[in-house]
Amino acid sequence: MLNATLSKFGYPESLIKTYDYWHVLLRPGQVTIGSLVLICKEDVYQYADISEEAAREQKQVIADIERILKKRFNFSKINYLMLMMVDPAVHFHVIPRYDSPVTFCEKQFEDTSWPSPPNLKSVLPLDDIYRDELLSTLKADFALLSVPQISSGKKYGRMYTSGCFDIFHQGHLNILKKTKQLCDYLIVGVSTDELIIQSKGRPPLIPFEERISILESNRYVDEVIPQVDKNKQKVVDEYRIDAISVGSDWKGKYPSVTCEMVYFDYTPNVSSTVLKRKL
Repeated sequence: MLNATLSKFGYPESLIKTYDYWHVLLRPGQVTIGSLVLICKEDVYQYADISEEAAREQKQVIADIERILKKRFNFSKINYLMLMMVDPAVHFHVIPRYDSPVTFCEKQFEDTSWPSPPNLKSVLPLDDIYRDELLSTLKADFALLSVPQISSGKKYGRMYTSGCFDIFHQGHLNILKKTKQLCDYLIVGVSTDELIIQSKGRPPLIPFEERISILESNRYVDEVIPQVDKNKQKVVDEYRIDAISVGSDWKGKYPSVTCEMVYFDYTPNVSSTVLKRKL
């Protein structure tokens, strides 16, 4: 049911920020500008059944949401709607409310229901260009929350690496470990099933949800995001990346980006392709 709820709200493309126990998504139907969906990552269907850890983290997530939306749009009120009638996974509709029009990308958006309760069936006429810009803007806003205020002395603040991670092996671990040694905050992009099929012509052995959960459990990784396309510069811009790490065979082949590049030699005799042949 959790996967069905995530899919209904546009995950993984709509993901703004993932925490240990919660996803923050851009709501597909923007009731008001900046409307979000907050979904618990645990497989529970009653609010009382979420873990104590999830409950504690939710307080911080809510604080982050309100801080970001207040700074970006200066909402007048904010509504949290927990319905769970059609979609039983624990989730909230986060609807910022406005007593006057809000300007975003030189266009004004009104809260037509103010001051009455929000009408979830009435959504803003937001075309794809504005929606994509809104998603990118909020991703960048949330990324700033994880920028260290005090330098640890490491070379980089935020680094990014990505891959399919279809069969996680020692080579993957070595790259993650070496990358984390260079940065304060490591973001890892995991290719979606659709992207793997598109680029390799076959589905992965391990489904996306399992591959991403493996990376989320790795102690060297601070944040895991879906890799839905090969646009690396977009990741650099949205997540404020200082450097990207890849295998040394990508020298001269990697797409041009505005951040620094770090190349690591691969672990000898270890690859997902070789392991698949042995299975």
